[in-house]
Amino acid sequence: MKALRTPVRCPVGPLFLDEAYLRAFGEILVPIHLWRALARYDVWIEPALVAEWARLMNRYADGQGRVLDPGTVARAMEWAEPAREVGFARRIALGLLEAGPLHCVWTGTRLSVRSLDVDHCMPWSAWPCEDLWNLMPADRSVNQRLKRDRLPSAGALAAARDGIVAWWEAAYVRRNAAVSSRFFAEACSSLPIPPTDAELDGVFDGVAARRMSLHADQQIAEWAP
Repeated sequence: MKALRTPVRCPVGPLFLDEAYLRAFGEILVPIHLWRALARYDVWIEPALVAEWARLMNRYADGQGRVLDPGTVARAMEWAEPAREVGFARRIALGLLEAGPLHCVWTGTRLSVRSLDVDHCMPWSAWPCEDLWNLMPADRSVNQRLKRDRLPSAGALAAARDGIVAWWEAAYVRRNAAVSSRFFAEACSSLPIPPTDAELDGVFDGVAARRMSLHADQQIAEWAP
């Protein structure tokens, strides 16, 4: 692991932890094999880190002559449960339906207001990700009865490539600068692609790589039309 540090002077007064401020400290380069190991075994690593952090805080408190409530420490280390939010993508899909035909990315079936569903390409149960690239129009019966919580197979994802890329372009990239910037920023932060590959073909390759790693690490069942 290699750290590229930059001296930073902390400002006096309120501190806003935005991306620009955090990037001012430099970068940490993590070898890919270490990163993959951390991602694969996070279910065991995280509880160990949380327990060690609680022990460290109690030691500091003892040194200051204070007593920390164990319940307060435990609650402070709890993750907020992510919530599903597909409303934004659904509103865009409904707008495209009003303007012309919209098709299920998995089967090519023409969608209607009644049959439209928004599918998480990478299933929510395996990876709760609400990034725009992961939200796609699908036939309701396919999403809720057939695909459900399964990963698209490599073949299914490859067959759907044109439909997925066309959806991304129409729904996000060509919508406006703000939505396009959000789409690519989310893709670069959650998919294994460098910012230099921030184009639709690069994003799709990142989705394929993420699908492969989820299947390998979590042994999620696959689905194909």
